[in-house]
Amino acid sequence: MLMKKLKYLLFLLSMAVMSGMAQTAKSGYFLDGTLYSYQLNPAMDAERGFFSLLAGNMSMGTSGNVGISNFLYPYGDDKLTTFMSGTVAADKFLGRLPKAIRLGTDVNGTLLAAGFRMFGGYTTFGVTVHSSLSVSLPKGFFEFAKKGFSENAYSFGGMGLNTMNYAAATIGHSREIIDGLRVGVNLKYLVGLAYANATIDKLDVEMNEQHWMVQSQVSANAALISESRLTVDEDGVINGIEMGPFAPSASGFGVDLGVVYDMKNIVPGLTLSASVIDMGRINWKYMMGLEAKDASVEFDGFEEIDPNDFEGSTADELAQLGEDAAKMLELQSNGVSKMSTGLSTTMYLGAEYNMPFYTPLSVAMLYGKRFSKSGVIAMNEFRGYVNIAPLKWFEASVNVGHTTFGTSMGWLVNFHPAGANFFIGSDYMITKVTPQFIPVNNFNSHITLGVNVTFGERK
Repeated sequence: MLMKKLKYLLFLLSMAVMSGMAQTAKSGYFLDGTLYSYQLNPAMDAERGFFSLLAGNMSMGTSGNVGISNFLYPYGDDKLTTFMSGTVAADKFLGRLPKAIRLGTDVNGTLLAAGFRMFGGYTTFGVTVHSSLSVSLPKGFFEFAKKGFSENAYSFGGMGLNTMNYAAATIGHSREIIDGLRVGVNLKYLVGLAYANATIDKLDVEMNEQHWMVQSQVSANAALISESRLTVDEDGVINGIEMGPFAPSASGFGVDLGVVYDMKNIVPGLTLSASVIDMGRINWKYMMGLEAKDASVEFDGFEEIDPNDFEGSTADELAQLGEDAAKMLELQSNGVSKMSTGLSTTMYLGAEYNMPFYTPLSVAMLYGKRFSKSGVIAMNEFRGYVNIAPLKWFEASVNVGHTTFGTSMGWLVNFHPAGANFFIGSDYMITKVTPQFIPVNNFNSHITLGVNVTFGERK
């Protein structure tokens, strides 16, 4: 019974159909030959027209403010032990943890995209898919795991999970309105694919060697692309999900705004840029509400255990304890209602300076801020760049970024001869991994690549 209840709680996790701040690689933001900078700043145009199908611009990444080194420690001769080992002091382990442990994943893909010089400027079309998953765990959860009975009370409130999955059909246009000043806008029609937001509002533990008590309260919202309803038993406890006819039931609109200013008449070689992207909302018609109301489990120990009759009274006590614990996972339905969720709005501010002694070489800075919304972690990022374009058909960028999740190195190489474009890079280069390719210091990783067909003369 306990596993059955747990299964429906974990259903919220499985709704991440594909699992930062990434729509396209920030490492290519200042490279003239890249094709997708307009996804970060709609005022930017590409050097040629282009077309792509399925593989034009794909990226995936993870982010986190902890790494495997927070939980594994050297022991003996080239051995590792976990933080639970008695050889690892509690103060040492807990002192290296942030107040809230935050982990996230992002996957973004361009299914169809095209760019043309038309309508007096540069016009783009595209169909993209986006998926994000973020998890937050309080430090107290690991304090409990490490210290156990050494403390009498723990509070784990604030655990949370959020996943947003949607597709977007976009049309964009940019043009120069006065000499050196270029503006752009992307308009998006959004289709929601899946959404879930779960929060453990309260999880309090009081304990000693003879007695312990746990109190909890869980709430959540979840929705799928088509009409879905939760089924319940006679006590109102969720025991399944019923899918309705397939018909998109979640849609909305979004907009990106951007500006680029070439200061050639004031400071030759300096270009400034700014944008705000992903301003918009998705309206879900069938948002399912879930709640586990205040529940508690109290344990005062077993009665005297008879080894010759272990399957008797002791087994009954164990069964009762399991049933009490299961009540903490009994999610009840609050019905279906309409609900609106916002996108992860992000702002970018950039500056690039081409070296007067060798104009293909430039240095640049980019600041990004993702604003917080329900279930989504706010994020700040600052990057410094060195960009070079030694050939007409090749360019590269190396950058170092400091973010909410730590410091990282990024890079991107872009091959763009006439008729084709291929790029590969990473905003969060992994410098140290375990044999299982798990990042050691921070859970930050990213890879992006794309293949496109280009046409027309360079701008």
